[in-house]
Amino acid sequence: MNKSKKHIINIAFTAVFAALTAVITSQLKLYTGINEGYIHFGDGIIYLAACTLPLPYAAAAAAVGGAAADILAGAAVWAVPTAVIKALTTLPFSLVFTLKLTKKPQKMLSKATAFMPLVSGAVTILGYLAAESVMYSFQTAVLSVFGSLVQAAASAAVYYAAAAALDKMNFKTRIYKSL
Repeated sequence: MNKSKKHIINIAFTAVFAALTAVITSQLKLYTGINEGYIHFGDGIIYLAACTLPLPYAAAAAAVGGAAADILAGAAVWAVPTAVIKALTTLPFSLVFTLKLTKKPQKMLSKATAFMPLVSGAVTILGYLAAESVMYSFQTAVLSVFGSLVQAAASAAVYYAAAAALDKMNFKTRIYKSL
């Protein structure tokens, strides 16, 4: 496949992952009651994007999708911090593929990616802890860490289930091979 065609496919999938992240994050949520926060499953979609797309596209999908979710959910004040945090969340997964740390790059779920939800979850938790410390106070931010831990676990579960199913379908191979 030529470079131009692959670029167009990557842009299309970036838009799809951004839209899925925005809708799943803003519409499928459980309110925590702390700092008007909520638990969502959108990070699981971000993890899938980071396993499917090259780094700049995955980061763009995460940033745009996460920021759009905040705007759709009525929390536009969080759009910029979320865009930065979600873009950073893609790094652990993307580095596995960029640095070729996996023996099966056509698979989303492998020994190399199995622990990445923990690393990406930590990036998210620390990112929001920092952002909430600036926006509210450190004491208030600490109160939301438990909710962030639950969200990270839920997003990891979504990632594991979806990645396993998509791997059975040879999703990554079919995306680029069929066109």
